[in-house]
Amino acid sequence: MTNARRFWLGVAAAGLIAALLITALAWRRAIRNRPPEPSAESVQLATQMVGATFRAPGLGLDLPYRLYVPEPLEPNRRYPLIVYLHGAGDTGNDNVRQLGPLVAQLVQQARSTEPAFILAPQSPPGKTWVPVPGAPYLNYSQSSVPESEGLKTTRALVAQLPSRYPIDTSREYLLGFSAGAAGSWDLLTRAPDADNAPYAAAALLSGAYDPSRAPVVARLPLWFFHGEKDTISPYATTLDTVQALRQAGGSPRYTLLQDIAHDTPLAASQAGLYTWLLSQRRATVPQPAPSRAPA
Repeated sequence: MTNARRFWLGVAAAGLIAALLITALAWRRAIRNRPPEPSAESVQLATQMVGATFRAPGLGLDLPYRLYVPEPLEPNRRYPLIVYLHGAGDTGNDNVRQLGPLVAQLVQQARSTEPAFILAPQSPPGKTWVPVPGAPYLNYSQSSVPESEGLKTTRALVAQLPSRYPIDTSREYLLGFSAGAAGSWDLLTRAPDADNAPYAAAALLSGAYDPSRAPVVARLPLWFFHGEKDTISPYATTLDTVQALRQAGGSPRYTLLQDIAHDTPLAASQAGLYTWLLSQRRATVPQPAPSRAPA
């Protein structure tokens, strides 16, 4: 074998080894960054809800969502709608991961307390409802953050649901946890006026916000929850926002949960969140005639 041939065989072998190493590293990185599989509880809950995707005219996102439909639907009756926005850890396109314990509690209460539609859209993989820097999540300036395609599509989905289901448009509510709380604030405050938004009330758990937008929603019934020991999003984010709302003439409810970190949904549910939301109503608004179309 000539020296030249040995040289080129060595180059080829080195290249092959390098390619294998790069592939192995990429595979390890992908495995490490891949979110865990949905829990068995989430998978089971998904079977109890309508699953579909929605694309709004003019937008390029196919938004996965689950919708709990109370059964049986009584003739000539309209039902409340709760829109739930999940946290950053549940982004994806499997249409299951967003169905965490809080959604399970909402569905259970819809069965035992008062029937309601529960809508749970899922933000695209790796994209939070509001594109802000990672933890610790702090309050931000909305003017420097564009509205995400996920929120634009969710806004359009919520707007058209009452034409397909018997939803009481004076009783639509917004509930968000963590990144979903930031998304809920964004949905509310990008509207030119709270009276023009569809929501009768909102609950925001463990989020980060833009307090300068408080005057837009000062008249809206709002309930904030935050854990005293939260390091992912320090409770000062909520405290500053609540103070801004009060200075703007609002009367938000604020519950600081002692000895709790970021995970506040269970405590919020136990505090009577579901009943409080459904007790709020907007002024009389036109009710579209629903046609039970497939989701």
